[in-house]
Amino acid sequence: MARSTSLSLSAPGAILHYAVAILAVAAAVAAGLLLASLLQTAPLVSLFLCAILFPAWLGGIGPGLFATGLSILASYYYFIPPTDSFAQDAARIALFAMTALFVVWVSAAQRRTAESLRRARNDLQATVQELENLNKSLQVENAERERAEQTIRQAERELQVTVDTIPALAASYRHDGLLDFVNQTWRTYTGLGQDSLRGQRWGVAIHPGDLPLVEAAWRAHLPTGEPFEIEQRLRRADGQYRWHLVRRVPLRNENGEVIRWYGVGHDIEDQKRAERALQRSETYLAEAQRLSDTGSFARKIGNGEIFWSRETYRIMGVDETIKPTLGLILERAHPDDLKLVQQQIDRANRGQKGYDYEYRLLMPDGDVKHIHVRARRQVSEAGEEELVGALMDVTATRKAQKALHIAQTALAHVSRVSMLGEMSASIAHEVNQPLASIVTNAESSQRWLSRQPPEIDEAVAGVRQIVKDAHRAGEVIRRIREFSKKVDPEMIRLDINEVVEETATLLRHEALQHGVAMQLELGSGLLPVRGDRIQLQQVIINLAVNGMQAMEAIRDRDRLLVLRTQTHQSDQVLVAIEDVGVGINPENAARLFSAFYTTKPNGLGMGLLICRSIIEAHGGKVWGSPNAGPGMTFQFTISASGQGA
Repeated sequence: MARSTSLSLSAPGAILHYAVAILAVAAAVAAGLLLASLLQTAPLVSLFLCAILFPAWLGGIGPGLFATGLSILASYYYFIPPTDSFAQDAARIALFAMTALFVVWVSAAQRRTAESLRRARNDLQATVQELENLNKSLQVENAERERAEQTIRQAERELQVTVDTIPALAASYRHDGLLDFVNQTWRTYTGLGQDSLRGQRWGVAIHPGDLPLVEAAWRAHLPTGEPFEIEQRLRRADGQYRWHLVRRVPLRNENGEVIRWYGVGHDIEDQKRAERALQRSETYLAEAQRLSDTGSFARKIGNGEIFWSRETYRIMGVDETIKPTLGLILERAHPDDLKLVQQQIDRANRGQKGYDYEYRLLMPDGDVKHIHVRARRQVSEAGEEELVGALMDVTATRKAQKALHIAQTALAHVSRVSMLGEMSASIAHEVNQPLASIVTNAESSQRWLSRQPPEIDEAVAGVRQIVKDAHRAGEVIRRIREFSKKVDPEMIRLDINEVVEETATLLRHEALQHGVAMQLELGSGLLPVRGDRIQLQQVIINLAVNGMQAMEAIRDRDRLLVLRTQTHQSDQVLVAIEDVGVGINPENAARLFSAFYTTKPNGLGMGLLICRSIIEAHGGKVWGSPNAGPGMTFQFTISASGQGA
């Protein structure tokens, strides 16, 4: 009780409770005095018990006891008359005190009960509130859990759809490699269902030839748990086996133990075929380059990096382990061609689109190779400028061309000698004419000198004529000798009209024998040409003699051979030999310049072929075509001012 009182006194409302006790006792005293004055009597016990009851109920035992003490003092002072018997007064006070204490105890008990009930009600309300809050929390948690479950189910569905629709064959395996799941893509590709996986350790639809390799890979990686990949063939739904690249990776738990394996396969059949085709193409290309002595190369303009094919390494005589460089290229170049190679490299560096040239290689063993280089500048897919080209070993070709040139020169010489044999009558006539004139003039001069007196002037005139005829005979002999000499071609500056006129002189008696009239139609102001005089004369003689022979059987018209010169285009001179002979069948026109083709009974078929070789060596072109009227016209062109010669 003391503790309760102390607690009450220390409470913020304790003073108010004791004040209420004082006021309640004061009110009871006032009411008693008022009733006593009015009614001569008052219910004092009831009044003071009420004064005690109210503060006790309101403030507890402390204010109730305080009110009891005040009530005893007030009642004793104001309302109980004193008596001579102390025992009687003490008994009355004790009885009142006991009654008051009972009232205080009952009021305090009721107050505690009310407080307990109030606290219980508050606790119950708090509990109900907590239950309501908990219910709301549970509802929120249930809603969140339901949403989470829906999200999980949606994610599972999306994952399943993703796994089933990815363009790859996906599968999962147990920790021991036993196949337990495949996606829809796998099932559609193979045409097999999920039930086909039962009892399959390494997988199904694998080509029998690849199964040992797959088993070996699994057995090697299951103990280590390392991921691996392998190429294997899988059977498609149509029964065709196609190559796949399969990658398998493990799933580990928190202890690092493998609990599952996942695998994904990609169809690489087309890639494998493309690789095989590329390999075949590379093999064919390498073989073609080897057979044709042609190598390929590429050089990046930006960083100067150079690539050589295997054949290029062989042609250059360099080991394939050596990285190609411009310095190596210049090192291999023949000293006489080094400047040319450097110029071409400089042209490429300056942005020249392409180039085409030949130069020689000087090999370490002293051998010389001729190579022909062609290249073009282009932009790669990466946007880098590259010089891509090829180089051909034309050593054998150049040797063959040299041998051919020697053979053609020899053949042309034989042809000229043979032609001289055919023209022996014409040659004899050309030589006999000045010789006969020399004899005649010598006899005449002798007679002029034998006279008395000698006629010196006439004799001198005869000697002058002898000298002239001797020079004429010597010029004929010189031309015949040059024509028959076996010498290399000498390209000099020529007047084509002079060449034609000199040739016509050699042909003059041949024309008389065939009853042919020669007509020269020489153009004026023609550009000079660069060529070999003897070879050009040989071409003209050959074509002219062919024209004369083609007119041997003509009886109904004059036999006319026209030798014509004129400008052709702006940089060429054209020579035409036109006859009025029997011509040639149109179906044989394409064979005119073929080897061994001839229309003569005793011909070799080499004359026109030699003519073509000579003219092409002069940078020109020769052809034959029928006239609008009778006969044929053979024409050839020569580049003027040395162009192409």
